[in-house]
Amino acid sequence: MKTIRLKDLHIPSEVLQPLKTNTPLDKFISTRGGILPSTVYIVVGAAGTGKTAWGIDTLSKLKKANSSKKFLYISGEQDEIDNFELSQYIPSLSELDTLYLSGSKNPQPLLESTLKEGWDVVLVDSLEAITGRVAMTSSLNQKESLRWFMDLMFKNKRGKNDRNIYTTFLTIQQATKTGVYKGDSSIEFDTTGMLYIKRGNDNTRTLMFSKNRRGESKKNMEFELKNGEMSYEKPKPIVSEKSIKKNSPQKGMGDMIQETIGKSLVSFLIKEVTKKTKKR
Repeated sequence: MKTIRLKDLHIPSEVLQPLKTNTPLDKFISTRGGILPSTVYIVVGAAGTGKTAWGIDTLSKLKKANSSKKFLYISGEQDEIDNFELSQYIPSLSELDTLYLSGSKNPQPLLESTLKEGWDVVLVDSLEAITGRVAMTSSLNQKESLRWFMDLMFKNKRGKNDRNIYTTFLTIQQATKTGVYKGDSSIEFDTTGMLYIKRGNDNTRTLMFSKNRRGESKKNMEFELKNGEMSYEKPKPIVSEKSIKKNSPQKGMGDMIQETIGKSLVSFLIKEVTKKTKKR
């Protein structure tokens, strides 16, 4: 491997032109206002948080706003019947070009040939399901299957397909019981961003970046499924416990003295009452 200079590379300016959803998500996901080409985002969340629904809605909005581009949904978990039922709640799903891997006896060449066509944005659902299918139908184990598919994404991310398109990937991945992504550290190191979807006790869904090379990672944004599509609130700064303590009013020396005197007085009164009770 040898060193290189950026000025010697032929990187097209198109990689800095964002694809917009025309929603508040655009400013949340990048400082340029939209999803940039040649990026790989890992979308992490527990079961039932809305990862698939969010991904489908985002891909549909991108397609609607960028009619000259190509968009692909790779369904590694749900089959046609599953998605037909889901489309009753998210009608735009019925308009997406979809590659179904359910029942495929040899998904590797199918994935390679399909991605080779050159797509602008690909929604992958999910990383664990696809690498699991590859491991079950090839000589690769789970870890090798993960590396193989990550390399396939990076290959297309760099424009190595029939249309020389610098593909963007929105890749869904399950979370562990502790709430972090499943898989080894290379998933986080090698990708553009880690987008977590959380579901609160009141069923509110929240987007939060733990890492984002194209935008801010210290904000979160709530969303909900309304009238067949996702509706977003304005991004909010994340308030940590440390910042709460930091911004809380600090006790001065006088406050501390009064607090100490108060405790001593209470202790004295309790002792006096106890003495009188014993005498009786």
